[in-house]
Amino acid sequence: MVSNKNAYEIRTEILGMAQGFVMEKFNNLRSNWENSTSRHPETGQLLSTKDAPEYPSSDEVLREAEKLYSFVEDK
Repeated sequence: MVSNKNAYEIRTEILGMAQGFVMEKFNNLRSNWENSTSRHPETGQLLSTKDAPEYPSSDEVLREAEKLYSFVEDK
């Protein structure tokens, strides 16, 4: 059985995909940053948060969603 999604369902799915992409990128950047940042020799605590990647904003997610949606819109 073929399931046809309406426009709202498609946009919701694309928004979820965009959030996943943005968060995956953030998590990779954060992991790389943590692995390259100095730690306290005894506690292992990070010594500085300088240059740490910022948590993605909702605007970043929406921009990514718009890019994905424009691909779907263009036939």
